[in-house]
Amino acid sequence: LAKMTPAEKVGQLFLVTFKGADIAPGSAISNLVTANHVGGVVFSSSNDNFSPPDNVLADVYRMTTGLQSQVWEAYGQPPTNVVGETQADSRFIPLFIGISQEGGGYPYDQIINGTTELPDQMAIGATWKSSLARDVGAVMGDELSKLGFNLFLGPSLDVLDTLPAEDSEDLGTRTFGGDPYWVGLMGQAYIQGLHE
Repeated sequence: LAKMTPAEKVGQLFLVTFKGADIAPGSAISNLVTANHVGGVVFSSSNDNFSPPDNVLADVYRMTTGLQSQVWEAYGQPPTNVVGETQADSRFIPLFIGISQEGGGYPYDQIINGTTELPDQMAIGATWKSSLARDVGAVMGDELSKLGFNLFLGPSLDVLDTLPAEDSEDLGTRTFGGDPYWVGLMGQAYIQGLHE
């Protein structure tokens, strides 16, 4: 942290989304991560970050590694401080590249082709077996890591404690269940699997 410029420190506070799949040098997202030192990006199907189904995995990998490479190259150039002097003690800070992949397929999965179709959290919670939650988390973590993701936005640790009313949001199958103890236990096992 001591080696970072003030601009780099501020940039690390931001996690941004972007439209489309253009990551070429000079694109909006490229400028944010290289010139403004944004700390991370989040991929989302609602932002059209994913290509047609037959090429989605190769394109995602190209984009994640391409963004990391651009940041690496940007840090290869010595930064300048406020008075224009070159600072020789800069260091590379990898991007956080995140995704929310909840399981259960459409509409809660961002990548719906090419990865293992995993059960949603309610199905996992219904087994009452934390070892299965760990196994599902391990598969999810392994596949997302191989695609270049290093930030997982999940799992949801909401507790389904009331039935949905007309004016409330329905958690549906996006929760491990209705008991705080079991939701915590299943969430802990899932996260352990992700880290493995």
